Amino acid sequence: MYITTTAFSDNNASITASLPNYTSNLTLFKGICQEIQVIGEKQKIDNKGITENKNQLKANLIVLAADNARKLTTFARFTNNLTLQGEVNYSETDFKRFSETALRDYAQIVYDRAQSNIESLGQYDINVRSQETLQQAINAYNATLSAPRIGTNEKTQATKKLSDLFKSADKILSDMDAAVEIVRLSQPEFYRGYKTARKIIAKGITKLTLKGTVTDAQSGEPLKGVTVSIVAENGMSKSATESVEMVKRTAAKGGFYIKSLNDGTYRVTLKKAGYAEATVIINVNGGERCEVKVALERA
Repeated sequence: MYITTTAFSDNNASITASLPNYTSNLTLFKGICQEIQVIGEKQKIDNKGITENKNQLKANLIVLAADNARKLTTFARFTNNLTLQGEVNYSETDFKRFSETALRDYAQIVYDRAQSNIESLGQYDINVRSQETLQQAINAYNATLSAPRIGTNEKTQATKKLSDLFKSADKILSDMDAAVEIVRLSQPEFYRGYKTARKIIAKGITKLTLKGTVTDAQSGEPLKGVTVSIVAENGMSKSATESVEMVKRTAAKGGFYIKSLNDGTYRVTLKKAGYAEATVIINVNGGERCEVKVALERA
């Protein structure tokens, strides 16, 4: 799309050099295209790795907290400490059912109650080292709780930046279009070539596919009924500045599929009640199938 117009202009520099403001506009246009490419690559970074790391730390914390809770419960029973027994009598299943923040809080309670009785817990296999291990697990898990949401916020900011860049690029293209009209009659071959390059932006539809899968970030289960909006800030329309939106919904296995897209960069926004909105940027290139995998965080 944009690349085609840039390449055509470079190949015809002897003609474009004489057009008012064309060279300076082309330089600005190239700079914007580079920014779009950089941000688009950044947008491809998936939160999946962050989420997987959190889930691993969560599983580790559940095992440690449940193990210490069992030992403390036994200690409380043998010492007839009913208060302590009521505070720490949680099974591994209980810890798995807790919300993310509740898991952290109840694990901390287990640590604190053991710390208060540390001198009497040696024969129950709770000691300074085991306490350090549990606290480290709590701290590591707690540090990941906000990480996926931070990743989503960063992507949202990048998406807004991309939108602004596309608008600036289209404004520059409009000025370049106006300048080219000057040589419509005097340079008919150049004029037709330029218009052909610009038509690729507006009408060039390639039979490509976009395949997407949406899952729950915590459970990994597929999400049905997610609203997926795909927007090209330029292209797919008669006007280069007009934005066209396609809307899909994920099926039972969390998938969505689009058979035909222009080459270019698209903003994909995913929404479902009870989940934080997510946005990713994709690049569709000729002859390649684009696949998107998104894990939604609960709101």
